[in-house]
Amino acid sequence: MANVVIETKTANITMNGTAFMVYGKRYREAAEVWRRTAKSDRRFDPVSYQLLCQSLELHLKSFIWLKDGVGNDVMKKRYGHDIAKLWKDAKAKGISKFAKVTPRRDSAIELLSPYYRKRQFNYLDIDMIFRGFREIDREPHALQTMMQLTKQLGASLREPILRAS
Repeated sequence: MANVVIETKTANITMNGTAFMVYGKRYREAAEVWRRTAKSDRRFDPVSYQLLCQSLELHLKSFIWLKDGVGNDVMKKRYGHDIAKLWKDAKAKGISKFAKVTPRRDSAIELLSPYYRKRQFNYLDIDMIFRGFREIDREPHALQTMMQLTKQLGASLREPILRAS
């Protein structure tokens, strides 16, 4: 009887553009369902913002994957959850071929990015209560702007991402 030893090593699974895109679409769809069915009468609802920022992050990462071919580890190190930085780099790499770049989109992303990056839509804190809600409330189009942008990116990136995967 032979003694057989099988040695295993750590495996890395790299997300490609398709995975980023599919998850981005699912977060946007979740935001749409949440907005339709939520029983909230509050003017500010952090759940919608969290879902749409997450969707934008993943759609922009799918675009950058398409352009640079980098995976999840590089994306984490380079961008983390910084949608403003992702948007800036995506604009420099030609995202305008897939989604219109507008001042309203720029300002919505700049407004929401610090809160999203710090996960303040997930975990309510004093800064959100005393500053964030009021600041975001002054931009009444931010939520709709994010919804339109993520929907446009999902539709326009689908075929190029699938071809490249």
